[in-house]
Amino acid sequence: MKVTPSEEEHVREAVDFIEQRINFIEQKYAIKDIQDIQALILIELSSELKYLNKKTDKDYQSINEKIDQLIEII
Repeated sequence: MKVTPSEEEHVREAVDFIEQRINFIEQKYAIKDIQDIQALILIELSSELKYLNKKTDKDYQSINEKIDQLIEII
């Protein structure tokens, strides 16, 4: 994986996060198959990403509606 110097810190933080999640899942759920753990983490992160994208879309929609209301007042 090629990473630019500006991305390096972000990627290292992501790796640290994944390692922490692997350790947590291994301890809490006694799952030892790394592919199962990776699948759980992938589902977890994908779910969170979907939630954040929907939330962001709703936030933008709300902001645009408020901007439209302000424009109507002016």
